[in-house]
Amino acid sequence: MRALNDGRLSADLRFFFYGTLVAGSGNPVAQAAHARLCPIGPASVLGTLWGIPDPAGWYPALISGRGQVHGMLYAVGEGFGPDDLARLDDWEDYRPDQPAESLYLREEMQVTIAGGAGMPAQAYRFNQPLPDGALAISDGDFRAWLSANGYAAYH
Repeated sequence: MRALNDGRLSADLRFFFYGTLVAGSGNPVAQAAHARLCPIGPASVLGTLWGIPDPAGWYPALISGRGQVHGMLYAVGEGFGPDDLARLDDWEDYRPDQPAESLYLREEMQVTIAGGAGMPAQAYRFNQPLPDGALAISDGDFRAWLSANGYAAYH
């Protein structure tokens, strides 16, 4: 990931969110980030999606696989900087200096948007063994799965 000379992140930086960071998810970290992100539109990545139970609600886990995981693609907007990225990383328990201990890793993935065009984007991939009680989300759509099952998202 390239930094610009004045300390801001590269203007061509994009994020693929598929769960609690999608706009409208209700958590304060997502709300703050979306003040400086620009939606590009619906997108998907290759992988499999799991729902992870927690007393505070369900959260998704993207792992390697051959299915489709659906979410939204965003570009950085005016004012998005290293502090914003650090808050996203903290929310996802990604520690760049301790990747083996991180719950998620932020990685560049190939994202497909409507019409089939592909482009790279940063995405958070689950980095630990799936815990007991994890449920497969066969259609790869976390928000639809929550709604269909009456589950609440982690906040």
